[in-house]
Amino acid sequence: MDRENKPQGERGIGRQGKNMDADTTIQEYRRQLQALGYAEKTVESYRKSLSEFNAYLHACDINDLRQVNRQVISQYKQAVMEQKNSLETKALKLRPVKRLFEYLFKTNRLLINPTEGLVETCRKNRKIPHVLTVAEMNELLQQPNLSFRMQIRNRAIMEVLYATGIRLDELLHLTVHDPDLKEKTLFIRKAKGRKQRLVPLGKNSIAFLREYLEKIRPRHAARNPRERTLFLTAAGRPLTPASVRQAIREYRISAGIQKTVSPHTFRRTMATHLLQQGADIRYVQELLGHSRLSTTQVYTRVTPSDVKQSHNRYHPGVE
Repeated sequence: MDRENKPQGERGIGRQGKNMDADTTIQEYRRQLQALGYAEKTVESYRKSLSEFNAYLHACDINDLRQVNRQVISQYKQAVMEQKNSLETKALKLRPVKRLFEYLFKTNRLLINPTEGLVETCRKNRKIPHVLTVAEMNELLQQPNLSFRMQIRNRAIMEVLYATGIRLDELLHLTVHDPDLKEKTLFIRKAKGRKQRLVPLGKNSIAFLREYLEKIRPRHAARNPRERTLFLTAAGRPLTPASVRQAIREYRISAGIQKTVSPHTFRRTMATHLLQQGADIRYVQELLGHSRLSTTQVYTRVTPSDVKQSHNRYHPGVE
Protein backbone atom coordinates (compact mmCIF):
# COMPACT_ATOMS: atom_id res chain seq x y z
CA MET A 1 0.00 0.00 0.00
CA ASP A 2 1.23 3.49 -0.89
CA ARG A 3 1.35 5.41 2.39
CA GLU A 4 1.52 8.72 0.53
CA ASN A 5 -2.06 8.13 -0.67
CA LYS A 6 -3.51 7.98 2.83
CA PRO A 7 -5.98 10.76 3.67
CA GLN A 8 -4.12 13.69 5.21
CA GLY A 9 -6.62 14.07 8.05
CA GLU A 10 -6.00 10.53 9.25
CA ARG A 11 -2.20 10.43 9.47
CA GLY A 12 -0.78 10.10 12.94
CA ILE A 13 -4.04 9.04 14.61
CA GLY A 14 -2.05 7.78 17.62
CA ARG A 15 -0.08 9.68 20.20
CA GLN A 16 2.98 11.41 18.88
CA GLY A 17 6.33 9.69 19.25
CA LYS A 18 5.02 6.44 20.73
CA ASN A 19 5.25 3.38 18.51
CA MET A 20 2.29 1.03 18.53
CA ASP A 21 3.74 -2.15 17.09
CA ALA A 22 0.89 -4.27 15.72
CA ASP A 23 2.28 -7.62 16.94
CA THR A 24 2.94 -6.37 20.48
CA THR A 25 -0.33 -4.44 20.81
CA ILE A 26 -2.47 -7.34 19.62
CA GLN A 27 -0.76 -9.66 22.11
CA GLU A 28 -1.39 -7.10 24.83
CA TYR A 29 -5.08 -6.93 23.87
CA ARG A 30 -5.36 -10.71 24.03
CA ARG A 31 -3.91 -10.70 27.55
CA GLN A 32 -6.43 -7.99 28.44
CA LEU A 33 -9.28 -10.24 27.30
CA GLN A 34 -7.93 -13.07 29.43
CA ALA A 35 -7.63 -10.76 32.44
CA LEU A 36 -11.26 -9.70 31.95
CA GLY A 37 -12.34 -13.32 32.17
CA TYR A 38 -13.33 -13.94 28.56
CA ALA A 39 -13.85 -17.62 27.77
CA GLU A 40 -10.85 -19.45 26.30
CA LYS A 41 -12.81 -20.18 23.14
CA THR A 42 -13.60 -16.48 22.68
CA VAL A 43 -9.98 -15.45 23.26
CA GLU A 44 -8.82 -18.05 20.74
CA SER A 45 -11.39 -16.85 18.20
CA TYR A 46 -10.19 -13.26 18.66
CA ARG A 47 -6.56 -14.39 18.33
CA LYS A 48 -7.20 -16.07 14.99
CA SER A 49 -9.16 -13.13 13.59
CA LEU A 50 -6.61 -10.57 14.73
CA SER A 51 -3.76 -12.69 13.40
CA GLU A 52 -5.45 -12.66 10.00
CA PHE A 53 -5.87 -8.88 10.24
CA ASN A 54 -2.23 -8.49 11.29
CA ALA A 55 -1.09 -10.58 8.32
CA TYR A 56 -3.07 -8.26 6.05
CA LEU A 57 -1.36 -5.23 7.62
CA HIS A 58 2.08 -6.78 7.10
CA ALA A 59 1.20 -7.43 3.45
CA CYS A 60 0.38 -3.73 3.20
CA ASP A 61 3.72 -2.85 4.86
CA ILE A 62 1.95 -1.56 7.99
CA ASN A 63 3.58 -2.45 11.29
CA ASP A 64 2.29 0.39 13.45
CA LEU A 65 -1.42 0.51 14.37
CA ARG A 66 -1.25 4.31 14.33
CA GLN A 67 -0.98 4.03 10.54
CA VAL A 68 -4.35 2.26 10.27
CA ASN A 69 -7.02 4.66 9.04
CA ARG A 70 -10.58 4.31 7.77
CA GLN A 71 -9.35 3.60 4.26
CA VAL A 72 -7.29 0.64 5.49
CA ILE A 73 -10.24 -0.69 7.50
CA SER A 74 -12.59 -0.27 4.56
CA GLN A 75 -10.22 -2.15 2.27
CA TYR A 76 -9.77 -4.93 4.82
CA LYS A 77 -13.53 -5.29 5.19
CA GLN A 78 -13.86 -5.57 1.42
CA ALA A 79 -11.19 -8.30 1.39
CA VAL A 80 -13.06 -10.21 4.11
CA MET A 81 -16.43 -9.83 2.39
CA GLU A 82 -14.96 -11.27 -0.82
CA GLN A 83 -14.04 -14.49 0.96
CA LYS A 84 -16.24 -17.56 0.45
CA ASN A 85 -17.57 -17.70 3.99
CA SER A 86 -20.98 -17.21 5.58
CA LEU A 87 -21.99 -13.71 6.65
CA GLU A 88 -21.69 -14.74 10.28
CA THR A 89 -18.13 -16.01 9.76
CA LYS A 90 -17.22 -12.74 8.07
CA ALA A 91 -18.71 -10.83 11.00
CA LEU A 92 -16.66 -12.93 13.42
CA LYS A 93 -13.52 -11.89 11.54
CA LEU A 94 -14.36 -8.18 11.61
CA ARG A 95 -15.72 -7.92 15.16
CA PRO A 96 -12.36 -8.48 16.96
CA VAL A 97 -10.75 -5.79 14.79
CA LYS A 98 -13.49 -3.37 15.75
CA ARG A 99 -13.18 -4.26 19.45
CA LEU A 100 -9.38 -3.85 19.32
CA PHE A 101 -9.59 -0.29 18.06
CA GLU A 102 -12.42 0.54 20.44
CA TYR A 103 -10.13 -0.62 23.26
CA LEU A 104 -7.21 1.49 22.00
CA PHE A 105 -9.45 4.53 21.63
CA LYS A 106 -11.05 4.15 25.08
CA THR A 107 -7.62 3.76 26.72
CA ASN A 108 -6.43 6.93 24.95
CA ARG A 109 -3.87 5.06 22.89
CA LEU A 110 -5.47 6.44 19.71
CA LEU A 111 -6.95 9.86 19.09
CA ILE A 112 -9.27 8.57 16.35
CA ASN A 113 -11.03 5.20 16.12
CA PRO A 114 -10.68 4.14 12.46
CA THR A 115 -13.40 1.46 12.87
CA GLU A 116 -16.06 3.89 14.08
CA GLY A 117 -19.23 3.25 12.10
CA LEU A 118 -17.95 -0.09 10.82
CA VAL A 119 -20.87 -2.43 10.18
CA GLU A 120 -19.69 -6.02 10.51
CA THR A 121 -22.50 -7.41 8.35
CA CYS A 122 -26.03 -6.35 7.54
CA ARG A 123 -28.03 -7.94 10.34
CA LYS A 124 -31.20 -8.23 8.28
CA ASN A 125 -29.29 -10.55 5.92
CA ARG A 126 -28.08 -12.83 8.68
CA LYS A 127 -29.61 -16.24 9.07
CA ILE A 128 -31.83 -16.25 12.13
CA PRO A 129 -30.86 -19.17 14.40
CA HIS A 130 -33.53 -21.71 15.27
CA VAL A 131 -35.86 -21.18 18.21
CA LEU A 132 -38.00 -24.04 19.49
CA THR A 133 -41.71 -23.70 20.06
CA VAL A 134 -43.09 -24.43 23.53
CA ALA A 135 -44.41 -27.78 22.26
CA GLU A 136 -41.04 -28.70 20.75
CA MET A 137 -39.20 -27.79 23.94
CA ASN A 138 -41.59 -29.86 26.04
CA GLU A 139 -41.11 -32.82 23.71
CA LEU A 140 -37.33 -32.48 23.88
CA LEU A 141 -37.36 -32.36 27.67
CA GLN A 142 -39.40 -35.58 27.79
CA GLN A 143 -36.80 -37.62 25.88
CA PRO A 144 -34.44 -38.77 28.68
CA ASN A 145 -35.33 -42.21 30.06
CA LEU A 146 -35.55 -41.53 33.78
CA SER A 147 -34.97 -45.19 34.61
CA PHE A 148 -31.25 -44.51 34.15
CA ARG A 149 -29.08 -42.31 36.38
CA MET A 150 -27.25 -40.60 33.52
CA GLN A 151 -30.56 -39.74 31.90
CA ILE A 152 -31.77 -38.07 35.09
CA ARG A 153 -28.58 -35.98 35.08
CA ASN A 154 -29.17 -35.04 31.45
CA ARG A 155 -32.76 -34.06 32.16
CA ALA A 156 -31.52 -31.85 35.00
CA ILE A 157 -29.02 -30.23 32.64
CA MET A 158 -31.65 -29.46 30.02
CA GLU A 159 -34.09 -28.14 32.60
CA VAL A 160 -31.42 -25.79 33.97
CA LEU A 161 -30.47 -24.61 30.48
CA TYR A 162 -34.09 -23.84 29.65
CA ALA A 163 -34.98 -22.32 33.03
CA THR A 164 -32.00 -19.99 33.29
CA GLY A 165 -30.72 -19.44 29.76
CA ILE A 166 -27.13 -19.83 30.91
CA ARG A 167 -24.35 -20.46 28.42
CA LEU A 168 -22.82 -23.93 28.09
CA ASP A 169 -19.48 -22.73 29.46
CA GLU A 170 -21.28 -21.23 32.47
CA LEU A 171 -23.17 -24.48 33.05
CA LEU A 172 -20.02 -26.59 32.97
CA HIS A 173 -18.33 -24.31 35.53
CA LEU A 174 -21.17 -24.55 38.07
CA THR A 175 -20.21 -26.03 41.43
CA VAL A 176 -22.31 -27.85 44.01
CA HIS A 177 -22.45 -24.58 45.98
CA ASP A 178 -24.12 -22.57 43.20
CA PRO A 179 -27.70 -23.89 43.23
CA ASP A 180 -29.79 -22.69 46.18
CA LEU A 181 -32.86 -24.89 46.00
CA LYS A 182 -34.44 -23.29 49.06
CA GLU A 183 -34.19 -19.80 47.59
CA LYS A 184 -34.87 -21.16 44.06
CA THR A 185 -31.82 -19.43 42.57
CA LEU A 186 -28.63 -20.28 40.73
CA PHE A 187 -25.44 -18.28 41.21
CA ILE A 188 -23.32 -17.97 38.06
CA ARG A 189 -19.83 -17.11 39.25
CA LYS A 190 -17.93 -18.06 36.07
CA ALA A 191 -19.93 -15.79 33.77
CA LYS A 192 -18.75 -14.26 30.53
CA GLY A 193 -16.62 -11.17 31.13
CA ARG A 194 -16.59 -11.93 34.89
CA LYS A 195 -20.08 -10.47 35.24
CA GLN A 196 -21.44 -12.70 37.99
CA ARG A 197 -25.22 -12.90 38.27
CA LEU A 198 -28.02 -14.59 40.16
CA VAL A 199 -30.81 -16.20 38.13
CA PRO A 200 -34.08 -17.83 39.21
CA LEU A 201 -34.77 -21.55 38.93
CA GLY A 202 -38.19 -22.89 37.94
CA LYS A 203 -39.99 -25.70 39.72
CA ASN A 204 -39.07 -28.31 37.07
CA SER A 205 -35.37 -27.48 37.17
CA ILE A 206 -35.44 -27.50 40.98
CA ALA A 207 -37.13 -30.91 41.07
CA PHE A 208 -34.62 -32.56 38.75
CA LEU A 209 -31.65 -30.79 40.32
CA ARG A 210 -32.72 -32.05 43.73
CA GLU A 211 -33.05 -35.61 42.47
CA TYR A 212 -29.65 -35.39 40.78
CA LEU A 213 -27.94 -33.89 43.85
CA GLU A 214 -29.48 -36.36 46.29
CA LYS A 215 -29.45 -39.60 44.30
CA ILE A 216 -27.06 -39.36 41.36
CA ARG A 217 -24.16 -37.05 42.02
CA PRO A 218 -23.09 -38.69 45.32
CA ARG A 219 -22.54 -42.00 43.49
CA HIS A 220 -20.48 -40.31 40.77
CA ALA A 221 -18.53 -38.11 43.18
CA ALA A 222 -17.55 -41.14 45.30
CA ARG A 223 -14.86 -41.87 42.71
CA ASN A 224 -13.51 -38.33 42.89
CA PRO A 225 -14.56 -36.87 46.28
CA ARG A 226 -12.61 -33.61 45.92
CA GLU A 227 -14.35 -32.60 42.70
CA ARG A 228 -16.81 -29.74 43.34
CA THR A 229 -18.10 -29.32 39.77
CA LEU A 230 -21.88 -29.71 39.73
CA PHE A 231 -22.42 -32.00 36.75
CA LEU A 232 -20.17 -35.06 36.61
CA THR A 233 -19.56 -38.13 34.50
CA ALA A 234 -20.01 -41.59 35.99
CA ALA A 235 -16.26 -41.54 36.68
CA GLY A 236 -16.63 -38.38 38.77
CA ARG A 237 -15.07 -36.05 36.21
CA PRO A 238 -16.48 -32.76 34.89
CA LEU A 239 -18.52 -33.05 31.72
CA THR A 240 -17.10 -31.82 28.42
CA PRO A 241 -18.91 -29.49 26.00
CA ALA A 242 -18.91 -32.24 23.38
CA SER A 243 -20.69 -34.71 25.66
CA VAL A 244 -23.51 -32.25 26.40
CA ARG A 245 -23.93 -31.36 22.73
CA GLN A 246 -24.01 -35.03 21.75
CA ALA A 247 -26.68 -35.88 24.33
CA ILE A 248 -28.88 -32.98 23.17
CA ARG A 249 -28.41 -34.03 19.55
CA GLU A 250 -29.60 -37.56 20.33
CA TYR A 251 -32.65 -36.26 22.18
CA ARG A 252 -33.45 -33.91 19.31
CA ILE A 253 -33.40 -36.83 16.87
CA SER A 254 -35.52 -39.06 19.09
CA ALA A 255 -38.03 -36.21 19.52
CA GLY A 256 -38.33 -35.92 15.74
CA ILE A 257 -37.33 -32.25 15.75
CA GLN A 258 -35.97 -31.20 12.37
CA LYS A 259 -34.41 -27.94 13.56
CA THR A 260 -30.79 -27.76 14.68
CA VAL A 261 -30.65 -27.83 18.48
CA SER A 262 -27.59 -26.94 20.55
CA PRO A 263 -27.12 -25.85 24.17
CA HIS A 264 -27.32 -22.26 22.93
CA THR A 265 -30.75 -23.01 21.45
CA PHE A 266 -32.07 -23.38 25.00
CA ARG A 267 -30.77 -19.91 25.85
CA ARG A 268 -32.30 -18.23 22.82
CA THR A 269 -35.56 -20.17 23.17
CA MET A 270 -35.93 -19.29 26.85
CA ALA A 271 -35.47 -15.59 26.11
CA THR A 272 -37.89 -15.66 23.21
CA HIS A 273 -40.56 -17.53 25.20
CA LEU A 274 -40.29 -15.00 28.04
CA LEU A 275 -40.78 -12.08 25.65
CA GLN A 276 -43.67 -13.84 23.95
CA GLN A 277 -45.35 -14.12 27.34
CA GLY A 278 -44.94 -10.40 27.99
CA ALA A 279 -41.73 -10.24 30.03
CA ASP A 280 -39.93 -6.89 30.04
CA ILE A 281 -36.95 -7.02 27.68
CA ARG A 282 -34.71 -5.36 30.29
CA TYR A 283 -35.46 -8.23 32.66
CA VAL A 284 -34.48 -10.68 29.92
CA GLN A 285 -31.32 -8.64 29.32
CA GLU A 286 -30.39 -8.96 33.01
CA LEU A 287 -31.21 -12.66 33.02
CA LEU A 288 -28.98 -13.34 30.01
CA GLY A 289 -26.15 -11.16 31.31
CA HIS A 290 -26.06 -8.92 28.24
CA SER A 291 -24.26 -5.60 28.61
CA ARG A 292 -26.21 -3.99 25.79
CA LEU A 293 -29.98 -4.02 25.31
CA SER A 294 -29.39 -4.10 21.55
CA THR A 295 -27.75 -7.52 21.94
CA THR A 296 -30.89 -8.89 23.60
CA GLN A 297 -33.09 -7.39 20.88
CA VAL A 298 -31.11 -9.01 18.08
CA TYR A 299 -30.62 -12.20 20.07
CA THR A 300 -34.31 -13.00 20.48
CA ARG A 301 -36.86 -13.83 17.88
CA VAL A 302 -40.18 -12.13 18.62
CA THR A 303 -42.47 -11.52 15.66
CA PRO A 304 -44.82 -8.52 15.33
CA SER A 305 -47.77 -10.81 16.00
CA ASP A 306 -46.15 -11.94 19.25
CA VAL A 307 -45.69 -8.32 20.30
CA LYS A 308 -49.33 -7.53 19.46
CA GLN A 309 -50.62 -10.50 21.44
CA SER A 310 -48.51 -9.57 24.46
CA HIS A 311 -49.66 -5.95 24.18
CA ASN A 312 -53.31 -6.99 24.08
CA ARG A 313 -52.81 -9.29 27.06
CA TYR A 314 -50.77 -7.07 29.36
CA HIS A 315 -51.40 -3.43 28.47
CA PRO A 316 -53.75 -1.86 31.07
CA GLY A 317 -55.42 0.29 28.41
CA VAL A 318 -56.56 -2.66 26.30
CA GLU A 319 -59.90 -4.20 27.22
